[in-house]
Amino acid sequence: MILSKDSKKTDFHTRPGFLKGFRKISWQQRKRLLYVQAWIVVITAYAVVAFAYFCPQDYRNESPAYVLTSWVAFLFRTFIFHLGLFLLTVLLVALWRRCWKLLVAGFPVLLIAIGPSLWQYRPRTAQSIDGETITLMSINLLMINKNTDPIIGEINAAQPDVLLLQEYTDHWHEAINAAISSDYPHKVHIIRDDSFGSAIYSRRPSKGRIERYVDLGSGSEPQVRAVIDIDGRDVALYNIHFLPPFGVDYIIETRKQFADLVERLSREELPVILAGDFNFTERTPQASDLRKLGAVDAQEVGGWGRGTTWPVSHFFRWIPSIRLDHIYLTDGLTCSECQTGQGKGSDHRPVIAKVGFGS
Repeated sequence: MILSKDSKKTDFHTRPGFLKGFRKISWQQRKRLLYVQAWIVVITAYAVVAFAYFCPQDYRNESPAYVLTSWVAFLFRTFIFHLGLFLLTVLLVALWRRCWKLLVAGFPVLLIAIGPSLWQYRPRTAQSIDGETITLMSINLLMINKNTDPIIGEINAAQPDVLLLQEYTDHWHEAINAAISSDYPHKVHIIRDDSFGSAIYSRRPSKGRIERYVDLGSGSEPQVRAVIDIDGRDVALYNIHFLPPFGVDYIIETRKQFADLVERLSREELPVILAGDFNFTERTPQASDLRKLGAVDAQEVGGWGRGTTWPVSHFFRWIPSIRLDHIYLTDGLTCSECQTGQGKGSDHRPVIAKVGFGS
């Protein structure tokens, strides 16, 4: 039997099918379906939070299954604020529809997801520093960024005593040296053509030997350690740039880098300033482990708000950003003021902090 185009069209529209059946669903049925889906979102949120926070962390375990599992938990904790915003949307609809049971059930996990971020907007009393204060500035320059003038302008405006740079390349070395070298007589730099060059520019001299490649992970990326004087006391200064956690090899390596850093800090005899691009946020297991060692994030004590630093460029800038760049302090060091810059041309904002010993 041969069907004309019209007969085929008629047959398609008259035979029963999914689309026709869907059109028969009543508004009441659709509301019930949405209600069930909202409950699924809330229950899933509890499962995600439980998994993210109770997944055990062994940074040296290289089993592919474990690495993948821990990476998923890491991502959940990295973007838990964003998950919370999605849950907030669901609960606002529940409030509008007066779905009280759903609202009450979802509120605790919502607080877990976004509560710590909202807490960062509370009024704070400035930390008191006893004696000398120095200004630190840490910037991921972005190695492909050829527009050097805006960031150099920010450096000149901030006038830091110590400047810590990541993704330090030939063209950045040429631009930075031409612009500010005379103001920073003490400097160390490792120039690379990839994303892992590093430099420290300082107005004050380093004491003792500068370690250009602190033994973290494979040791193939520069992690610089120097010692400077703050108010008559020696302080260990680290310029850190961990690998981004993308790809199995990078995930394994960045976890080993962090494990080695924790061991190094446990043996460190001096107060420490850790600054740089850590590629993890304040909600991740790594940040929790640093807090257990007594390290405090300058943003947490001297800043206000979430203090986010990434991303500045490309399409990700349209979503709420996260804090990947930190200045951590130990052993009595504190921060009276911490802020982020603009970072125009880079994909990271700089972190600027006034640091000294607490009274």
